[in-house]
Amino acid sequence: MRRGYIRLSKAGPSLEDQQKALASAGIDDFSEYGPVYVDVIPKHNQPTLPQRLEAIRSLEAGDELVVASASRLGTSTGDVLDAMKAIGDQRAALFDAETGETVIWHPDAAKVIEFARRAEGENRREIAAKMRRARVTSGKVGGAPERFGAEALAEAEKLWADPKLSSSEVARLTGINVRTLYRRLGDRGGKKFGSEQGG
Repeated sequence: MRRGYIRLSKAGPSLEDQQKALASAGIDDFSEYGPVYVDVIPKHNQPTLPQRLEAIRSLEAGDELVVASASRLGTSTGDVLDAMKAIGDQRAALFDAETGETVIWHPDAAKVIEFARRAEGENRREIAAKMRRARVTSGKVGGAPERFGAEALAEAEKLWADPKLSSSEVARLTGINVRTLYRRLGDRGGKKFGSEQGG
């Protein structure tokens, strides 16, 4: 059996476009009783995908979860790999409506995930170290910079998007105070300023 998954976002394809893609794969019931799960992602919030979790839990051996395109399954490489593993654990597969390909998880891919995560972690540490060196060189060793350069903002955003890092840890790594980070980069996973400090 095929079940559909739709992830809506500001920058991504519309609900109608994704429904058309799923229909091309044989899914035509988009009612509340149909086999399609839909997640909506608020702007600036760290995404949580409860409907994706429900969709994966509903899969049985031999089923396929259909997405309109690769980007709709998740929000980052690590997130997509986690979802693929969860689908594989159900002994099901993923069907990419854009390419018409069925993607099947292989147990050995767990090693690939671990390698990719180590690479991502090392890259973030390298970014943080580069930002610290730049602050020392410029003589700005504390507080928020007067203005963000494009590169500094992009690097801060990568750390800000990591749910494993607290706001204070991101502030320490970037040298930008927490209030400024919230003002420039938005709330994190529904948490507003002060919520991570218990306020």
